[in-house]
Amino acid sequence: MLNDKNLPNYFWAKTVTTIVYIMNRTLTAVVHGMTPEEKFKSKKPNVSHLRVFGCIAHVHVPDEKRSKLDPKAEKCIFIRYSLKQKRI
Repeated sequence: MLNDKNLPNYFWAKTVTTIVYIMNRTLTAVVHGMTPEEKFKSKKPNVSHLRVFGCIAHVHVPDEKRSKLDPKAEKCIFIRYSLKQKRI
């Protein structure tokens, strides 16, 4: 994934967490056609928030970290999902 998006190797740990996150929400034969997350929580996971690894993303800059004329978002590259934020 890193090579495909021409990203530096120091992102490998974050890439692995992204791979595990996606694998936990993908069907597997080990748990007989269910996702590991579905088996653990007894409900299908919401996958509407999934994005393409390495795509362009925009991150909101809080009001206290910008002045009146500064942009409200910064352009970045998506490399992992937040483990602290809830999914809707």
